[in-house]
Amino acid sequence: MKKMIRKMTLAGLLFTLSLTMTGCFGAFQLTRNVYQWNETVTPNKFAQTLLFYGMNVVPVYGVATFLDFFVFNLVEFWSGTNPIAMAEGEHETQLVYMDGKWYEMEASKNQFVVSEVNDDTAKLLYTIKFDENTHRFLVKDKQLAD
Repeated sequence: MKKMIRKMTLAGLLFTLSLTMTGCFGAFQLTRNVYQWNETVTPNKFAQTLLFYGMNVVPVYGVATFLDFFVFNLVEFWSGTNPIAMAEGEHETQLVYMDGKWYEMEASKNQFVVSEVNDDTAKLLYTIKFDENTHRFLVKDKQLAD
């Protein structure tokens, strides 16, 4: 009898969750990017399939889907933009106050820049760029901005 109550409670919880999460359906852009990267690694469809299986065993797809579902799609739902699905020319800037300092974070397609802002000067801390040719992230740090 206890098992039946647990199963009914779990089913009710999952049903309620499915009703409340319907508004958060987003682009799942991170998962799509992983899939598109898998397609570009090799033209051989058998190698792509083996890589796909390997990336499911290692849980690359699982982690990407988890992050899309619980982070990026919720950000997209509440802010109206998905930080991973930015189009060319789009950018978003946010100011953050932390530990007595102001930081500016600017996101654009394939680039994320973090700067420390003090009075009228800005000190560039990090620039993270995604190189579409090599499919790698390039990080530059601790450079002074103009």
